[in-house]
Amino acid sequence: MELINLLAGVLLVLFGLRFLRKGFARIMGGDLVDWLQGFTRTRGRSLVGGIAGGVVMPSSTATAMLSVQMTRRGKVSWANVLAVLLGAQLGTTVLIHVLSFNLQSYVGIFVAGGAGLFLFTESSRPRGIGQAMLAFGFMLMGMGLLSQSASDLGAIPSVENLFAALGELPWLFLIGAVVLTMLVQSATASIAVALALVASGQVDLTMLLLWVFGANIGLSLTVLMAGWGETQGQRLGMATLLVKMPLALVAAALLITLPEINLNGLPGALPQQAAWAHTLFNLAAVIAIFFANTLERWVTVLIPAPAITAPVRATRLDPLLLQNPALATNAALRETLQIFDSLHLMLESLMKALESGDLAANSRAEVARRGREIRAVSDEVVIFLDGIPDDSLSEADQALKEAMDDLMREMPFIVRALGPDLRDAIERLLNSGTEPLTASQPLLVEAAARLKQQLNTIARMLMREKPKLGRKVLERKQNNSRWLIQAKRNHVGLPYPAWEMLDGFQELNRRLSGVTYVYCRSELEEKV
Repeated sequence: MELINLLAGVLLVLFGLRFLRKGFARIMGGDLVDWLQGFTRTRGRSLVGGIAGGVVMPSSTATAMLSVQMTRRGKVSWANVLAVLLGAQLGTTVLIHVLSFNLQSYVGIFVAGGAGLFLFTESSRPRGIGQAMLAFGFMLMGMGLLSQSASDLGAIPSVENLFAALGELPWLFLIGAVVLTMLVQSATASIAVALALVASGQVDLTMLLLWVFGANIGLSLTVLMAGWGETQGQRLGMATLLVKMPLALVAAALLITLPEINLNGLPGALPQQAAWAHTLFNLAAVIAIFFANTLERWVTVLIPAPAITAPVRATRLDPLLLQNPALATNAALRETLQIFDSLHLMLESLMKALESGDLAANSRAEVARRGREIRAVSDEVVIFLDGIPDDSLSEADQALKEAMDDLMREMPFIVRALGPDLRDAIERLLNSGTEPLTASQPLLVEAAARLKQQLNTIARMLMREKPKLGRKVLERKQNNSRWLIQAKRNHVGLPYPAWEMLDGFQELNRRLSGVTYVYCRSELEEKV
């Protein structure tokens, strides 16, 4: 039973972390990337913005993906993106400080207050506050289960012997923290488990600090895996690993080889001392932003840019077109418009399944196949665009090139949101019963129609069909955002899969319109 409670505690902490992140996103209106992007003008602002982002979004994977999204050629400097990421990882330590105190007796306050706001208010921000309070209550419940289970297990002689053996094998304890952090994809959850183990009475300060160092190594590997989908993400993850792994290994070696070091100067009891060690470790890692240029040279050598090769897929992106930059830009636009057609087809087929209430047996495989095709083409377009020299393009063609590049780099999220995520949400909604499905269908169909309209407008803008279409895209974004927020307020009882689909449409609405800021920058600046 203790093992079941232990597992339940871990799952509650993980669920609480995810629910907390969604609650903060709802409080901020879902525009965290836009908000964070505004901090990246200088290195100092990037660090402050990253810390603030880490406080409101305590997830290593999420902060890594946000940082990768901001890594665009010539738009945000490498040093500033690294400052955002390291600052965000420092910000996530705030939650560990809160969890290090014994707040389990206040669970009822957080759950009751959070549930009241989440269930009985319609405004987005109060519901977000309620969701965050509920999430924190779930995490405290998980910590309570973990502590009680650890205490019960600690009384078992075999478990006591296990901890004694681990005390003689400190590096194994550190490796265990690395593995657990990678499995749960959260250093916060991993350290929360370690804090709960203190209740067993078998974990001393040295073992707890080794766990903290191992969790930070696991966090770096998680960032590397999160950004592995593209070169810039790989480089950012590798830079984080080059910063944190040597620092963690040196700190662990000193701790093991010099046991006489007095660590009791850290404030508080064992849990608070571990939280302070986690914060100080990440504070030391922030120093790396002053050596960002050196790190960039190293990771460029370790992860070189992909070579421009002949397309694997049978496209019309002939490398010979690169000899004429204007023709090459038009060829890339042609492939981009074909991607828009494929996105339309994928969205249309899934929405037809929702309307008919029948999801084909092979829909998962079909969505995966279409997604692979779109990703293959978008990867080709990115590499092809990299080969077009900017100085040979007119101002209009250069803006078009940058807009397509920005759009292609958002394509992994767009494909996932319109493909597997949407398909799985539809499946869950279809399985939820006739009444929830009937109540949700008209709203979701309308949301999808608005999204398709936005796709069409962006495609027309890229084709330069009309001037001022850029402003039309932004107006449509604002209208869609207001409509989605109002729809959620007016349909509080929607099933959770429908909420997920509306949240996905809202995020897509924001990301798709982001290309307008690149393509129509001069027009928008003149308007301002």
